[in-house]
Amino acid sequence: MDSMLDKILTEKFRKTLRSVFKDIQHNQNRRELEKLVEDELRIKEKLLATVNPYPSDVVLGDDYLVAAVDGSGTDRFVVHDDIRVHMLSTSTVVLDTNTRSEFFFAPIDKIHLENELGEQPDIDAHWHSSVPRDARKKMTESLENIYPQKNIVDLVLPFFRDYSNGKIDSFSDFSDTEFASASKKLREMEDLVSRSQSLTNIVIHDELRKVSEYAAIRTLLTSDIDPKFVLIDGAMSVFMHQTKHYPSMPSGFMLRDLCSLARQKGVILCAVSKNHTIPFAHKIAKMAKEKFGDGAKWFCHLPSKFDPGGGLRIIEDRPYIPPMLAVPYLFSFSRDNRPSRIDFDRIWWLQNIFVSGDPRTTRENEKALFREIEFMSRDARWYGYPVPLALAHESCKLSYEDLLLAREICRDILKEVGLGDWKTQPLREDYNQ
Repeated sequence: MDSMLDKILTEKFRKTLRSVFKDIQHNQNRRELEKLVEDELRIKEKLLATVNPYPSDVVLGDDYLVAAVDGSGTDRFVVHDDIRVHMLSTSTVVLDTNTRSEFFFAPIDKIHLENELGEQPDIDAHWHSSVPRDARKKMTESLENIYPQKNIVDLVLPFFRDYSNGKIDSFSDFSDTEFASASKKLREMEDLVSRSQSLTNIVIHDELRKVSEYAAIRTLLTSDIDPKFVLIDGAMSVFMHQTKHYPSMPSGFMLRDLCSLARQKGVILCAVSKNHTIPFAHKIAKMAKEKFGDGAKWFCHLPSKFDPGGGLRIIEDRPYIPPMLAVPYLFSFSRDNRPSRIDFDRIWWLQNIFVSGDPRTTRENEKALFREIEFMSRDARWYGYPVPLALAHESCKLSYEDLLLAREICRDILKEVGLGDWKTQPLREDYNQ
């Protein structure tokens, strides 16, 4: 019998791939390219802009702190029959721009950091079984334990306040709105889960990991540490219930809680993602190269239907681009990297960046914002990507060797508590890569 490698090296496999990519070329790309043609002039003339970087020897009038939070983990730390144990790792990094020294973006004192925020990185665990309702119950118990805001009413109101443009400020304001029934239901953490039919292990793990990161951000925002920026890995997408018109998972409410709190504290909250689903990002990068030259540092606003000129045709069929109550941009500070995406809280953006009827001032505000983001993205190790996020990722990531050692310790604990026959390695790990 031929091995898999033998099969991959055959002309038949090449033919299969050729067929797939031709199908993409003749169908998907053709439809999308027609939309891009309609957007191209607007993107080039109104949405693309260059960054004017700080000089390499800049000394800022006021140095400031930049923080970043990232998380890692596995949903298969321990598997025993229908019981899954999840392992979660979350890390917060805080750097000082430190321009009066030769070492820009120096980490703040670790003892001070951990006195304010707890041990870094933080490791946690969660379990659930496949018993009906058990996954939802155990997940919400963990979320209640993880997230610092324990008052559910105070947790959900920031979403409705932002979504209604301030018309809903308390539960008594729900009575004459489409959310009248929500005021009676959204009283417990479990009430915030309306996707209970799709609580797969992956969905549960993603929610736990996301909420762990959000919890770390909230702890940071309520601490004595006073960052100017807080960066988080990912996007500001909120997945909505199709008929109830509010977030289908607790993390959606928590994100809006963070956005509201960040505005109160005067902190700029940014979600940055290297891997994203912005269509034709490479085409937009090509437009930037044609307009500004090879190697230019640039950004591109991706407007929504509520912005002047309306939304872009290339993203009109994407349900979560732009994210609800957020503003996304593409940016590139290095020609060697694929363009990244960054999202900002839309309420903050309307208050601090956008100036109605004045596109020139809006553009100046955008340029000033991206000048600072570029300044924190100059480390040679991750050039073009914000250093705080890179360091947060390095701190929290779980390597294969880390997991092997953690599972060895887990075996000792299982024996200690009388559960020594549990398996700590994924079943048939050699077949599950």
